[in-house]
Amino acid sequence: MGRKDFNRKQCIKALKKLGFTKKNVRKGKHDKFVPPENLLKNKREGQPSFIMVPRGRNLHCQLEILKELWAFGGDELVDAFTKYI
Repeated sequence: MGRKDFNRKQCIKALKKLGFTKKNVRKGKHDKFVPPENLLKNKREGQPSFIMVPRGRNLHCQLEILKELWAFGGDELVDAFTKYI
């Protein structure tokens, strides 16, 4: 799983194409995206049921986002994400 450079807009676009929905409860520095039900069943114990995307201008946590995607769906989900970028 090599590092792929993408910006915030590309990340949100790819997450939405994969079926993730934005679900913010309160204002903050991050947006919370919840995966579809078919990916939630693959969630590992101790793993949050959402992915956080910072609202800042520079997206500095691409590797962490890819790791969280991998935890939900393995290499297939990461490959699909990078295809939509």
